[in-house]
Amino acid sequence: MADVIELNEIPTLSLLYKLNRIPIASDQASSYEPNVAYNDKISIIKQDITSLAIDAIVNAANESLLGGGGVDGAIHRAAGPDLVEECRTLDGCEAGDAKITDGYELPSKKVIHAVGPRWYALSAPDAEAKLKSCYRRGLELAVENDLKSIAFPAISTGVFSYPNVKACNDALTEVREFLDEGKGDGLQRIIFCNFLQKDQDIYYKHVSKHFPPVAEVEETDEVTKTSTDETEIAAKLPDPPTTEPKHPDEPSSKKQKTEAAEDDFVVVDKDDAKGTPKGEL
Repeated sequence: MADVIELNEIPTLSLLYKLNRIPIASDQASSYEPNVAYNDKISIIKQDITSLAIDAIVNAANESLLGGGGVDGAIHRAAGPDLVEECRTLDGCEAGDAKITDGYELPSKKVIHAVGPRWYALSAPDAEAKLKSCYRRGLELAVENDLKSIAFPAISTGVFSYPNVKACNDALTEVREFLDEGKGDGLQRIIFCNFLQKDQDIYYKHVSKHFPPVAEVEETDEVTKTSTDETEIAAKLPDPPTTEPKHPDEPSSKKQKTEAAEDDFVVVDKDDAKGTPKGEL
């Protein structure tokens, strides 16, 4: 397992804007009102999700909930055999839904197992509805269980072939709507945790459409001190992982649809580097 990352080591969207880590392009005009409280809740990181010491991580699970490849297999391996034993009692899960278990040997307290849609098996509207439901059910379970922090992987963008750019925008849309409905007031942090650089780049490009930056205010001594402290936290962030153990039953090569631009699909080889994981389910 990678070195444990504490919640206070994960920068918020507000800090990422302040440090100019996220570009604001002229073509990214937002229909949403800027909200500093939301930006203080949202984080985007490139990290191994099994390393996060938070209240809950979301597993990109399959319908059996008994483990698989990619992030699913990584979470089960890191949590230990007790996780699959509890999952056996849950009688599976339908696509678009989620179920919660303990985290066992993981640094996170809970695991929320969300079953994403298979893009190639559904119509686009049905797949979108089920993916959005995964994010909503994850947030609902966090709130119902009085959890304060939750991290999502890029659900369905691996072997389930959901287009990466669309998956990002659908996830951000659903989280924004959940917060606008006032249902996430008790949540302190919602983290989009990407393993692949391409997903991190996509989130950085599109997040400002859904969570636009708040206009700068005149700095006081206290604001300056807070800014300095946050910058120091960001500077201490560890490097993201570059490898992850593969599931033993996982094929050696997969093809996946992804998006090089807004609307165009290209086919890329998922094993573009030795030891690189298959991505999210």
